[in-house]
Amino acid sequence: MAADHVPYVPASRILPEITPKGIALAVILAMVLTAANVYLGLYVGMTVSASIPAAVLSMGMLRAIAALLPRQETNILENNWVQTAVSAGESLAAGVIFTLPALVVLGTWDDFAFFPVFVTAAVGGTIGVLFSISLRRIFIIQERLPYPEGVACAEVLVAGEKGGTQVMPIIAGIAFGAIYKIGAALEIVVDGVLRKVSLGLWRNSWHDHFTLQGRLPEFGTITQSRTTFFFGIELSPALLAVGYIVGPLIGSFVFLGGFLGALVILPLTSGLLLPPEGMSIGDFVGFIEMRRRMVGVGTMLVGGLYTLVLMRGPVIKGIRDMLEKANVSEDRSGLSRTDLDLDPQVVSRLSLAMALPMALMVWWVSGLILPALLALLIIFSAGYLFAAIAGYMAGLLGSSNNPISGVTIIVVIFTASLFTLLNWLVYDGARTQELVVATIGVAAFVCCAGAISGDNLQDLKTGNIVGATPWRQQIAQLVGVLAGALVIPLVLNLLISTYELGKDLAAPQAFLMAALASGILEGTMDWAMVLLGSGIAFCLIALRHHREEWNGVPLHLLFLTVAYTLFLVGGLVEGALPEFVFMGSLFVAATLAWMFERGGLEISVMAVAVGMYLPIIMSIPIFLGGMIRLVVDRRLGLGDVSEAERDKAHGPGVLFASGLIAGEAIMGVLLAFFAVSGIYLGLLNNPLFFPGLMLFAFAGFSAGWFTLRGAEDDVMEAELVD
Repeated sequence: MAADHVPYVPASRILPEITPKGIALAVILAMVLTAANVYLGLYVGMTVSASIPAAVLSMGMLRAIAALLPRQETNILENNWVQTAVSAGESLAAGVIFTLPALVVLGTWDDFAFFPVFVTAAVGGTIGVLFSISLRRIFIIQERLPYPEGVACAEVLVAGEKGGTQVMPIIAGIAFGAIYKIGAALEIVVDGVLRKVSLGLWRNSWHDHFTLQGRLPEFGTITQSRTTFFFGIELSPALLAVGYIVGPLIGSFVFLGGFLGALVILPLTSGLLLPPEGMSIGDFVGFIEMRRRMVGVGTMLVGGLYTLVLMRGPVIKGIRDMLEKANVSEDRSGLSRTDLDLDPQVVSRLSLAMALPMALMVWWVSGLILPALLALLIIFSAGYLFAAIAGYMAGLLGSSNNPISGVTIIVVIFTASLFTLLNWLVYDGARTQELVVATIGVAAFVCCAGAISGDNLQDLKTGNIVGATPWRQQIAQLVGVLAGALVIPLVLNLLISTYELGKDLAAPQAFLMAALASGILEGTMDWAMVLLGSGIAFCLIALRHHREEWNGVPLHLLFLTVAYTLFLVGGLVEGALPEFVFMGSLFVAATLAWMFERGGLEISVMAVAVGMYLPIIMSIPIFLGGMIRLVVDRRLGLGDVSEAERDKAHGPGVLFASGLIAGEAIMGVLLAFFAVSGIYLGLLNNPLFFPGLMLFAFAGFSAGWFTLRGAEDDVMEAELVD
């Protein structure tokens, strides 16, 4: 441990961390917030960290228990243990929902059987916890990465320990989010009949496709290319809250991706490239939208590989450290309480024990033994690699901004390519569908490991600040994984029995994984669009390396040359070289124009790629949430302060935003339960858009108001102290 670091609770002081009431509370909260994150992830393709909401909720509940029951005092380390377990459970949701729903999309599964989903989540999550243990000392103690959400969570815990109240914003957010969700129009088709699930007091979305002549007709046949745009907005407080949490920079990058996808790439590809002949307008819309998403796939692919290159140093260091300790008995006698991890030999043996259920699961879902054995090599090698990347990225950007889906895409492409070779060499091309399923199984384990790793390191950073015992936190993470794994298959089945994947629930990563795995193994991949997206990614990377050189050659020119080459190859693959030259020239020229006017830009390739893949109706509220946070920043004069100070100032607003997400998501799950039970709440047949717009605006105003009010309270406290 760094010599100058003194935790809030000194290593010499022993406080109870693992308690019966803490375990019970952790399991309950983990299940509730995991269910909420399952809904949010399927709805928008993004999840957010629950560490701070979990810390606040557990703080309030532990205090209530202590007030009601004698001899049930609580302390900051018990509170931290509970939030660690809860956040581990909810982060597991991302690993599952980004991958396993692909099996429903592909038609392999009709629903989510409890056992395979539970085993995949529990084993993948356990591997993620074990992988992250060796990374704690590297990233938190040696590299001293900031882990912004971990620091913010520690500040919430310390403030609560000193008597500060943090519960009001999150309770208000949960109530508002739940009320908005039950009031907004939500319709499903049951046995051919349109049913109104929610109260339906207002509409919460508007969107349409347009051509240069006006709105695209609903019916008819497409006989030639037609320049088509897409625009609209989803009035979701949860999406607004996501934007407020990730901030103006990431929100702007997501919006840039949405703008490029809906208003640049979609009209260019639909207007310049010929669609299949005799296509109905409905099929045409589906065709051009799928091509737009595949451009986003190409951008994600390059963005994920670029992340690997950036992280190579810490990743190699982490692998070396883990291998050195795996077979050596560590002398732990000289370590303080706050530096004790789970024993390395126990970790390595438990990791090896996970091999059997992983191999059996891939064998069970695919029916093939050889791919199951190869899957172990991929999971253990790629799993640790991506756990390290996820941990490093979480340390820089926070868990909510961690591009875990990007690295999972790389796993899917690599695994599908390897299994394609295996299919032809061993199975004579006769096992394509089974190998598609095996590919998704491998990706699920790796994605769970990566999702857990990034979030766990945030919690270990919190523990490092408040003075928790690392091995006890790691036990909490395993408890949270098991609690989350128990509830995930139940919630998934509840949601898909009510909402339609791809419509009510966008599930972008699931459709993406299905398209990648089947496209590569079946030879139907839309490589032209992937190459177009890859070229765009290199244009974005060029912006990050303006004025840098390699052997005397400007790096941005090298990246732009690669981009233009990819555009040319895409044109050859599509059989439309002039059109691709035109599109590529536009993107390269726009990049050079930005550099000439503004210089470089530290742009997040993965954030732009996510925006390109999602519909712009979801990018806009995320962007608006980020802009509200920017306005508050300027109102409080936070432009020149550190990131940690800025996050601290936004604490009340972030808590309200977290409540919005939790409230809307929990009500979404409850509405699904009502629909399954045959309970339909609809009141109005033709709800108006305006009331939803007003409530949406009020949600944004409230997030800013809570932050500004919190700042005023801090000033008043400081004046009283003086």
